[in-house]
Amino acid sequence: MNLKNPSQENVDFMLTEITSKLKMVNSGVFENLKLDQIHYDNLLDLYTLIHRKKLISPREMQLFAEELSLIRV
Repeated sequence: MNLKNPSQENVDFMLTEITSKLKMVNSGVFENLKLDQIHYDNLLDLYTLIHRKKLISPREMQLFAEELSLIRV
């Protein structure tokens, strides 16, 4: 999967991975986001950063969740 190419499949994949890794309870907020409703590059940057981290502190989880809320156009 090449995440550099914007596609709905990539958006769905990254959001699923991010919400899973952050153990987000209200992940349904991001379920039906469409490619044209988000800043794809910001989502990709956030996904890359979260994916690289082995452990995420509660404070980092909160900060990442706040950043995730800003990806909408």
